[in-house]
Amino acid sequence: MKLLIKQFAPVYFAFVMSTGIISLAAHAQQLDWLAKGLFYVNLVAYPVLLALLVLRLVLFPQAFWAALTSHKDGPTFLTLVPATALLGSQFVQLANNQSMGALLWLVALAAWLGLGYCFVLGVSLKKEKPPLEQGLNGGWLLLVVATESLAVLGALLLPTSSLPSAVAGLGVLGLFSLGSLLYVLLSTLLFYRLTFVHLGEEEVGAAYWISVGASAIVVLAGTGLATAMQHTQTLAELLPFVKGCSVLFWAVSTWWLPIVAILRFWNHYTTRPAFAYSPAYWSMVFPLGMYTAATGKLAQGLPVAALQVVPQYFIYLALAAWVLTVGAMCYHFVAGRKA
Repeated sequence: MKLLIKQFAPVYFAFVMSTGIISLAAHAQQLDWLAKGLFYVNLVAYPVLLALLVLRLVLFPQAFWAALTSHKDGPTFLTLVPATALLGSQFVQLANNQSMGALLWLVALAAWLGLGYCFVLGVSLKKEKPPLEQGLNGGWLLLVVATESLAVLGALLLPTSSLPSAVAGLGVLGLFSLGSLLYVLLSTLLFYRLTFVHLGEEEVGAAYWISVGASAIVVLAGTGLATAMQHTQTLAELLPFVKGCSVLFWAVSTWWLPIVAILRFWNHYTTRPAFAYSPAYWSMVFPLGMYTAATGKLAQGLPVAALQVVPQYFIYLALAAWVLTVGAMCYHFVAGRKA
């Protein structure tokens, strides 16, 4: 049991992220049976994964710190933040439970502050640092996903917030803007890495799909914030800016989608690896669900009815990816126990 706890990979929270966003996308497409079913899955998965992460911290604090301040593994700890925030969004939208949503927002905020600053400062203060091609990968975009997930849930809670509307609105807008800036900075470095540094066999992994999910969650946060700003009349003069950013990042997400897909197929064609399940594969499922949810929300917010065609079909692609990855995960666990 101790070995399981010591080796627990926080990237497994990407399972909760993927399940949560596909649930919300299904709800938007009026597939409530699917949305609620996936909600119940998260109600079981999230506390189990959280308990494993807390036990890893308590029982193996030195190993926990070493992993958190690693250029390679550190970003994966940030999956806790969007997993928590998306579960909170499920509570708000599917169970109409604002109190639980607010509680989970506070938990996500605490995780974002603690894990985020420890990771950034930890890798910054290291004496020995890896070169760019070894230390940077798509997983770093989880800094964006974590920040924007707080804005997504914050926008849902904005109309019922006990804080003054201007203060709460400015806070959510600040998170949205910070996440957008982080995306610009990190995606620039990743684009440089892809185009000017030799790509090895395993360097175009599932983590690069986060470039799609990270830009798409900016869209989801922006459209949700725009809706809240219209209803509360908070910072109304900035509404065109938020809508403009949402369109921009939707275009970026759409542009990235075929690139990462082709690179992934190229990687499989050139290396022909034997299939082996990895929790990192959830990083490929999450962007499909996020792009589905974000495009549907953008279509409503602009409004552009023609865009609704995308989520109507993408929801089934995202669901198929979720089912296949769940099947592979279950087979991996069963086969591992038999071995």
